[in-house]
Amino acid sequence: MSAVVPRYVSEEIASWNDRIAQAILSFGLATLGFFVLWSSAGTSIAMFFIVVACCLVPRRFVQLWPRRDRMVQIGLLLLAWIALRSFVGEGVNYASWRIVNHYHELLMLPVMWAVMRLAWRPQAFTNGLMLAGLIATAILFATALRAWYHLGGSYELQGHMEQAIVDRRISLGFGLSVCAFLIYEHARLGRLPRVPGYAGAALFAGAVLFACDARTGYVLVLALAGCAGYRAAPRKWRYQAVVALLVLGALLASTSQPLRTRFMDTVKVLQGAQPVNDSELSTTIRLEVLRNGLDVARDHWVLGTGWVAYQDAFRAIALARHPGQPELPGSQSVNPHNEYLLQLGAGGLPALLLFLAWLAWPMWRAARQRRLDRPWVGAAGCIAFAFAISALFNSVLLDFMEAHLYAALMGWMMARRLDRS
Repeated sequence: MSAVVPRYVSEEIASWNDRIAQAILSFGLATLGFFVLWSSAGTSIAMFFIVVACCLVPRRFVQLWPRRDRMVQIGLLLLAWIALRSFVGEGVNYASWRIVNHYHELLMLPVMWAVMRLAWRPQAFTNGLMLAGLIATAILFATALRAWYHLGGSYELQGHMEQAIVDRRISLGFGLSVCAFLIYEHARLGRLPRVPGYAGAALFAGAVLFACDARTGYVLVLALAGCAGYRAAPRKWRYQAVVALLVLGALLASTSQPLRTRFMDTVKVLQGAQPVNDSELSTTIRLEVLRNGLDVARDHWVLGTGWVAYQDAFRAIALARHPGQPELPGSQSVNPHNEYLLQLGAGGLPALLLFLAWLAWPMWRAARQRRLDRPWVGAAGCIAFAFAISALFNSVLLDFMEAHLYAALMGWMMARRLDRS
């Protein structure tokens, strides 16, 4: 005979189950926020804890899944097209599975949306993110000060962290720019004291402009400064505020030695000069892979080469442009460093249109939003705008760090939009 479990016992078990799940979830979100800027291994570990927490409360997680949101639906359609194009066009094999896994952030976004609504403390993610941003900012400024004043040496731990910063400078440029905008939004909306909040936003933006050697970050700081002016100004003065902030931001940025150096190196390469340093070589490679990406997209724009075959097609174009010279800068690369060209060349017109719609939906929703009790709709549109700009210079959806940060941030802001907080 089976025993009947009293109702109060099952409620107690459920309560403890919820508490354990929430503790694991808070730890996972904080860990994700801390590692997403600079460690793929740390990010993967954090996602493991988040998945474990969701498995402890599966019914509630499924109930909170954003089934009806258009951005989620478009993203899943894009992921389905990538899988279909890979498995049907290129076969079910390890290479195809690997390509589909590279775009799992399209699924991660609705997962993080549900997780942020499920969590009792979703701010654990942003707390971890801001802590990581502060550490990265401190290391960036410390490294820059030693370079400016020709100071030598660093502690071994700091040296390893500085190397990680250099290796992740593109991700950090994106991440710190976004963090600066989020701190500004919290201060503007009264979630943070205004003076410390604005000072923190300026500190993060200054780290990108003056201490981070990342051209994408420079562009994003100015773009998000324009978004901040648009959101803060009265309706009739919005465009004037955007122009004024862009001009002031450009003047301030012109005082940055790293920015001026990168700008002049880029100008020299565009004028046809041979690269003489790493910065000019990087620009030369960028231009070369962009031309190769345009050629692949022009030849395969209907249905694409397929993501597995894209590398071979890209390499063939590079060698055809410079026959007998495989050692030229950019000839060994198989990535156009432009997500739009990558989607068009690998997945054809369907992939590009779905990717554009996925990017544009939160911006379109932000433009239509008129309710003052849901300010995070506009903020989500600004973050989507920043991600769209980054996609011009990097394969941000293919890249691990930027895509994970974007998916987590959009999930966090979408949850806040629904909760009106």
